[in-house]
Amino acid sequence: MLLDLLRMVRGWVAFSVSGKYPERFINIASRHRVRLWNVHRSEDCFTACMYRSDYRRIRPLAHGAGVRLKVISKNGLPTMLFRYRERVGILIGACAFVLSIFVMSLFIWSIDITGLETVSRAEMNDVLRDHGLYIGAFKPSLDVQKLSRDVMIERHEIGWMAVNVTGSYASVEIKEEAVPPEVDDIYSPCNVKARSDGVIVRIEAAEGETMVMEGSGVIEGQLIVSGIRTDEQGTHRLVHADARVMARTTRQASFSMTEQMKLLRPNGEEAERQMLSFLGLCFPYRVNAVDSPDAVSNTEVEVPAPLGITLPIGVVTDRVSALSEEESTLGDNSAEELLRREAQLYETFSLQNCAIESREYHLSHNNGVYTLYATYTCVEDIALSEPIGTDENTDLTPYVAPTEKK
Repeated sequence: MLLDLLRMVRGWVAFSVSGKYPERFINIASRHRVRLWNVHRSEDCFTACMYRSDYRRIRPLAHGAGVRLKVISKNGLPTMLFRYRERVGILIGACAFVLSIFVMSLFIWSIDITGLETVSRAEMNDVLRDHGLYIGAFKPSLDVQKLSRDVMIERHEIGWMAVNVTGSYASVEIKEEAVPPEVDDIYSPCNVKARSDGVIVRIEAAEGETMVMEGSGVIEGQLIVSGIRTDEQGTHRLVHADARVMARTTRQASFSMTEQMKLLRPNGEEAERQMLSFLGLCFPYRVNAVDSPDAVSNTEVEVPAPLGITLPIGVVTDRVSALSEEESTLGDNSAEELLRREAQLYETFSLQNCAIESREYHLSHNNGVYTLYATYTCVEDIALSEPIGTDENTDLTPYVAPTEKK
């Protein structure tokens, strides 16, 4: 590879040797340290290659050897420059191309971030930009070790970070810090009470004395597992009651909306804006707009990546659709469908820790307002730990449920 590049830079000549004693020419070339390659013998001559400078030096000696030299082809960079010596624009363009490639190699073309779990990619891009790493950043001004330290100091959720710059490509590897689990205080005495009303389905008591049987109904704040234990000798002691109390509960919620709604719908007016993105900068070359105060846009970015190499240039297309405001009157079916979607969101965020056994909906329409009443039957953990006072006046007598007198 290097030898071929050297021959291309110096230039070489392919020639033929004919005469009575061509062997004498080979001996003369060897004596004068002239390198020959691609030597081939034919019936009346042989062909070979040598550097341009050696060919000029060996021609006078060829006459003394009784042979004739004939040039077959001239190759290499000197021949190419001589051929296009009057076309100065080609030379200037080639130099400008090499210079532009060198200048562009001093900037960051693309950034790849791996290892994100809780931190969003957009948020991490903003943090890196604040510390000097972005598409179009000047590579010699980057201190990747200082950047990594500063980001880890600023963002405590990042436990480890490494920035590797290869050519114009920056790779950011992140390992988020593991959040330590919350550890309950297992030494402080406490009771387990009911967080809400319900019917006990199952009690899994790890510590403490169970005061309620399965299948019993409890109200909010009622004692379920006592933190006061009594041993066989009748001695009372305080413990940290720990239990998982699964109970069947009832949740109710309501969702409302007016029958008259204002909706934004596309009116068919669209516009397309295109920009040329280069090293993080955008240069618009096609600008259109829609005549509407309300619009929605969809942005697409096309970045060429030949041979898997992401180039610092791309086309950003922003398609804008105008929206018009329309008034719509909801019917019973459409109102119930929209309100049930709100109920689904309520289930997702508010009842995520509950197992929903059944749900019932009731829709009412009064004075132009639709209201959906939802009733959920759930199975959930209603255990609530409540500390027990440990002063001298604390009554260690265990709680006993009252019984009816007959």
